[in-house]
Amino acid sequence: MIALSSLPGRYATETFGTKPESTASGATAIGGGPGQDHSVAPRTSNSRVHSSSVRWLGSSYIPHRGVALSKQESAGLTALGAVLAPLEGGGPKTEAVVQRLCAAISLGLMVDGQQLPSETDLAGQLGVSTMTLREALAVLRQQGIVQTKRGRGGGSFIRGAAEILESSSLVRLQEMSIQELRDLGDEHFAVTGAAAVFAARRGLRADIARLRSLADRLKDSSEPISARRADSRFHIEMAVCAQSTRLTRAQVALQAELSALLWLPRLKLEPAAEAAVHRDLVDAIEREDDARARELAESQIESRIRRLVALRLELS
Repeated sequence: MIALSSLPGRYATETFGTKPESTASGATAIGGGPGQDHSVAPRTSNSRVHSSSVRWLGSSYIPHRGVALSKQESAGLTALGAVLAPLEGGGPKTEAVVQRLCAAISLGLMVDGQQLPSETDLAGQLGVSTMTLREALAVLRQQGIVQTKRGRGGGSFIRGAAEILESSSLVRLQEMSIQELRDLGDEHFAVTGAAAVFAARRGLRADIARLRSLADRLKDSSEPISARRADSRFHIEMAVCAQSTRLTRAQVALQAELSALLWLPRLKLEPAAEAAVHRDLVDAIEREDDARARELAESQIESRIRRLVALRLELS
């Protein structure tokens, strides 16, 4: 086993990111909008605030907890909604569609035997042509992930995908460079820390209850796949709790790429221990302690990525 102190760069001795500076009152100091004080007044313990109560960040604002987003703003703030959100950018999109659908399957958002939406509906959700979707489904059929039935009751169905996707994880890790893992770790660290902060500032009671339920589900998981899915859903739902569409989509993409690697048996993650961190994180979010929430989230991610890099070095 390779000692963590021998790992390259920040995975050996450094920590990821920096904590936000605090004012003397304990509030986090951020940029001010026009005519605004540059410090944030300490939050009260109330879980609801008036809709005019905002935090300035440059020229935009961040609603406090209890300020509901509009229907347009909240569009995509579900795990599956983020996975099936319209693709952005130009160029070929067949591979992107394949990756999106594999992500939904890997994260347990689509399960074995489930029927996919019609080609027209699914193509519309993803913002691609039906021809592009058909090409993607053909790739998934070749991989044994999707099965298409013709005639009455026909359509495309998920087929034993979890095991198929799991089997390729160790091979994929061997193919990744240390630099790729480090970059992926940096992104995971940044996104998860930010999600924890904004979940503490914005999360609603129902969001927090859902996070606590997912922490309990992870604690009670007896199989690796169920543990991995509960853990992934927790991190995605924390981004949902932050009421940020971009953070939710970023976390979905990260979990699709990382979750199977992080829960490889050789990393020996313990569901009960990871769930304990999640419960502490939910407690911090519930009491609106954004600094503690960030600290717990970033510490967990840093520890996991260090272990993953160590395993990658062992394999080489």
